[in-house]
Amino acid sequence: MKYDVVIIPESFHRFDKHNLEHICVPIVIGDRSYDIAMEIVNGIDRVIRANFEASVEELEGDDCDVLYRRYTLEKDGKRGILHVKLRRIAESCPPLQGNRCSVLEFERDIECIVEAIEECLT
Repeated sequence: MKYDVVIIPESFHRFDKHNLEHICVPIVIGDRSYDIAMEIVNGIDRVIRANFEASVEELEGDDCDVLYRRYTLEKDGKRGILHVKLRRIAESCPPLQGNRCSVLEFERDIECIVEAIEECLT
């Protein structure tokens, strides 16, 4: 079975007297075996904790989500939420659309994820 790692950043913007939620384009690292996908999820966890003030909670996702972590992030006074999901690919669980990010060399390629999160927070 193959799995996608799905990363969905969200930020909040002031508009008049309200905070507006802004959901950025998902980042999808796709079509991996379970072991490789879990290595990517754990690597993302380490990178997020190194680059942001973050707290994390494990949540129950939908039937296709094998793992669902929600991070609350803060950096330079900007706040946001990051959803990280390990998602099963099956007939009943089609791949999600988003920016595809390949992770060939993890330390180098993970930068595209950090940049996307930081752009979403601004």
